Amino acid sequence: MQAEKYEFRGNRFCFTFPSRTLVMGVLNITPDSFSDGGANFEPNTAAKHAERMQAQGADIIDVGAMSTAPGRAQISCGDEINRLSPVLTQISKRLKIPFSVDTIHPETARFALENGASIINDVSGSFNPATAAIIKEYGAGLIIAHGGSSNVEQTGARDIAAEVSEFFGDVLRAAELCGIGTESICLDPGIGFGKSRAEDALLLRRLSSVKKRGAALLVGASRKRFIGEASGEPEPSMRDFGTVAAHTAAIAGGADIIRAHNVAAAVQNAKVADAIYSTGGFAAENEKIIINGLNVFAFHGVNREEKIHGQSFLIDLEISADLSAPCASDSVSDTVNYSKVIKSAVRIFTGQKFGLLERAAAALADGLLGEFPGIDSVKITVKKPDAPIKSDFRFVGVEITKKRG
Repeated sequence: MQAEKYEFRGNRFCFTFPSRTLVMGVLNITPDSFSDGGANFEPNTAAKHAERMQAQGADIIDVGAMSTAPGRAQISCGDEINRLSPVLTQISKRLKIPFSVDTIHPETARFALENGASIINDVSGSFNPATAAIIKEYGAGLIIAHGGSSNVEQTGARDIAAEVSEFFGDVLRAAELCGIGTESICLDPGIGFGKSRAEDALLLRRLSSVKKRGAALLVGASRKRFIGEASGEPEPSMRDFGTVAAHTAAIAGGADIIRAHNVAAAVQNAKVADAIYSTGGFAAENEKIIINGLNVFAFHGVNREEKIHGQSFLIDLEISADLSAPCASDSVSDTVNYSKVIKSAVRIFTGQKFGLLERAAAALADGLLGEFPGIDSVKITVKKPDAPIKSDFRFVGVEITKKRG
């Protein structure tokens, strides 16, 4: 079943989903990152590693100049820019793929965009209007991660999936108020940030429930602490096998992008997971909206009296769509609004006169698919109870199914 298309884009890049899962390669230019701190601290070494990840199949390179690992000290905006400057100078010349920069500072975001970055990965855990204004000014992409609680020992009573879903909704609304469309936003549930290990695992299990219609979703579980605890592997650089397991669960739940340290493994991971789970979208096949017995007066029919006097038709609609978002959010904006579907169905069905029910039903299906991008497929039954046929019957009718694409 094919889901609606959506984009994550800016002036320098455009990714369309659903498609193959994209891979974001991690480039830490810090001395204290939890996994590879110091390995790429020297600018030329960092640029070579970025090129290596590009050759291995990365779609985006994510550059971080300040460690976001728990317990690490924040550095000043000036120090962050000083670390970034020589690296961005080199990779902006060497890379053919877009790169993003992690930061919590609007000033760093501006510097990064002025020096070749296409995307800002805001790791502050909140929506910053100052950063948003810079994103709009430069036409860039914005990734925003959920930050969670600073005390993960006191988080047991909360519903982490509901909290992340609410946060994502708030982010999209705040971005809209700042003039930034959903297509410029990529949401990240923040695995490993302000969450217990159990909550990290729960988020991956329930990822589809936090995904927002029309917004790209990124998951970065690479080498995180919950993988170490689940696998018993204390060394972060040895957690790539566990990372593959976590990212496979993320892809099954609707992740569009996975962020990984080991790009070669992540690319293979994504290809195999896509082959298993890809159905043209993440909508479940049993998710449907049902409209039965819609009574519409129209002028379809092969007989002259039908075209002149008209008659009543009964229409049943069975709409297949991804309903995971409205199930989580309880928001009509996240679903296919059946009140609008009914109004459109009446308008489309009565807008022309056809001789055959088959043609009238097909036109209705085409019209609904055209007007409602959230509809993956629609089954339409059109019944004619008063057909001018000299016999005893309840109705005559046709049933057709049309899928998007």
